[in-house]
Amino acid sequence: MVYSQKSNWRLFLFILLFNISAFLIVQLVRFPEVSGARQDEWSYVRGLVESDEMWEQEHGHLPVMRYDAAQLFFAVEQREEEFADYLNILVSQGVFSEEEIWRELLREELYRLMERLEPSNGNSRNESYFLGVADGDFPVDFYARLGIIDVPFDRQYRPDDVVTRQEAVFVAVRAALPALRGNNAPVVVQPKQWYTYETMRADLERLATAYPELLVLHVIGESVEGRAIYAMRLGTGKTEIFLDGSNHASEWLTTPLLMKMMEEYAHHAKYGYSFGGYDVAGLLEEVTFWFIPMVNPDGVTLVLEGPGAVEHGAFVRQVASAHNGSEDFSDWKANIRGVDLNRQFPTGWQGMVNVKRAAAPSHYKGIAPLSEPEALALFEFTLDRRPAMVLSYHQRGEIIFWYYRQDGEQLARDWRIVREMATLTGYSWDFYLTNGGKYRDWVIRELGVPALIMEVGQRIGDLGEWDRIWRQNRYGGLRAAELILEELDKKK
Repeated sequence: MVYSQKSNWRLFLFILLFNISAFLIVQLVRFPEVSGARQDEWSYVRGLVESDEMWEQEHGHLPVMRYDAAQLFFAVEQREEEFADYLNILVSQGVFSEEEIWRELLREELYRLMERLEPSNGNSRNESYFLGVADGDFPVDFYARLGIIDVPFDRQYRPDDVVTRQEAVFVAVRAALPALRGNNAPVVVQPKQWYTYETMRADLERLATAYPELLVLHVIGESVEGRAIYAMRLGTGKTEIFLDGSNHASEWLTTPLLMKMMEEYAHHAKYGYSFGGYDVAGLLEEVTFWFIPMVNPDGVTLVLEGPGAVEHGAFVRQVASAHNGSEDFSDWKANIRGVDLNRQFPTGWQGMVNVKRAAAPSHYKGIAPLSEPEALALFEFTLDRRPAMVLSYHQRGEIIFWYYRQDGEQLARDWRIVREMATLTGYSWDFYLTNGGKYRDWVIRELGVPALIMEVGQRIGDLGEWDRIWRQNRYGGLRAAELILEELDKKK
C-alpha cells in the first residue's frame, strides 16, 4: 500500500512537471526572446523573420513596401497557410491590390493590417486623440488609446502618408504584444462649450493622468459652498508664474483659455516640440507655471447653470432682482454671497470708490478684506509660493492693466514687460486703473513683482470669440516666462 501511494505521487509530480514544461515551451515558441537582449519590437521581429537587413533598426527610417509589410504581419500573426495564400486573403479583403503589391505601404493600409491582429469590433470611447477625425473614419482613437499606434505631436491623422519600416514594426508588434504598447495623451480640453465647474474638474483630473510627469494637481482652498479651488503645477523651475481666471463669475471664458494653455504647454513639452517658436520643455526647466483656472466656482456655476444649481439660490435671486429688476445672472461677477472677489484684497481696500454698500452682482467689496474664502485662498497661496509674475485673466476690452503706483526700477521693469505682452496680444496698455482692492494691486505692492490684468475678448462669455481670444493669448504664459527670466538675469 505504501509503495502504491509513493508510485501514484511520483506519477502525479511527473505529469505536473511535464505540463508546466510543455506550457513554457509553447510560450517560448510563441513569443521568442533574443538571447542576452531586452525584448523590444526590433528584437521580437528578428526572432520571427529571416531577412538580411530588412528589419534592422538602423534601416528603420526607410519606407516599407506592401509585399514586405505583408511578410512582416504574416510572421507576427503566426499564420499556418502558405504566404501566397495569406497574400491572396489580403487582396480579397481589399487591404491592397495584387497589381500594386510592390508599391510603398500607406498608413491606412498598415492600420488595416493591424486591425486583423486587434479588431476594434466597433469599440469606441469618448476620448479623442486626433483632431478632425470623423465618425466614419478608421477608428484611430481606439488604437491610440490602446497604445498600438503613436499620436503625432500635432494630433493629425494622415492616412495617405508612406510608412517607414520602424512604424510598421512598432504597429505590428504592439498589436500582438500588449506589454510593448505605448502611452498616448488624449485631447482633453474642448473649449467651445459652456465650460462648467464639473467640466473643469473632470478635465483637470484627465490632464493630470495624461501628463503625470508634467502636471501635478493641487487644491488650494474651497468656495463658500465647498467647491474646490484648484491649482495645477506645470514645470520644475525655481521661477514661478501664476495664471488665474474666472475671478469674476461672468468671465468664465477665461477658464477654458487657461485650461487649453495648460494642455498645449504640457503636450508640446511631452513631445519635445516648440509651440509658436517657444521651447516649452526648455522653459519648464527654468520656470514653474501655476494655473488657477477658476477662482470663483460658485459664481461660475450660478452664471452657467442658474440659481437651482447652487445652495444660495434664493439669496442670489433676491440680490439680482433688487439690482437688475430681473433674475438674469449672465452679468453676475461676484461670488455666491454677492461679494466682488477682485475688490477683496488689502492694498487700497479702505479707500476704494465706486463700490456697492451691500451684496450685489458686482462691485461690493465685502465687510472686510479677505472676508471671502475664495479671496483668502488665493491670498494665502500667493504668499506661500511668492511668484515672480502674475497674469490675471478677465473680460473684456482687449486691454492690459498693469500699473498700480510703481516707481523707479520697478516701474521701468513692468513697463518693458507690458509693452512686450501688448505686442504679442495686440492689446492696448496705456490705461491706468488705480482704485485699489484688486489682486493685481496687492501683488504689485506686497511682492513687488509684475502683475498684469489681461482683459480678453470684446464681449463677455461669447463663445463666438473663442478663436480670436485663443489666437491672441495662447503664447501668453510662455512669453511672460521669457520676459521675467530676462529681467531676473539682469540682476545677476
